[in-house]
Amino acid sequence: MADNGTEVQSYDDHKATYDGFISGCIALTIATFFILVCLMICGLAKTHYITNLIVGVGGMFLGFAVIAVEAKAGSNYLTSLICWIVFALIAIFMVT
Repeated sequence: MADNGTEVQSYDDHKATYDGFISGCIALTIATFFILVCLMICGLAKTHYITNLIVGVGGMFLGFAVIAVEAKAGSNYLTSLICWIVFALIAIFMVT
């Protein structure tokens, strides 16, 4: 049977776990946005396919690096969001 009475989790531990979960969800959501923009560039851009691949995959990996740095620093992912917006604007420019 499970041992239910040995250790009680404090409120601070619970809050740290909750904050980590929310931070991870935000990071994964922004990473998903980067993947979607990369797929849009690779599939729909009207430039040469090698250019599409370099810009799409390069932008995606750059975005992942920014997300990883912000996750390690414990920030609010504002820089990642701005980076994604710039990447999406580049994608819109390449597709139209």
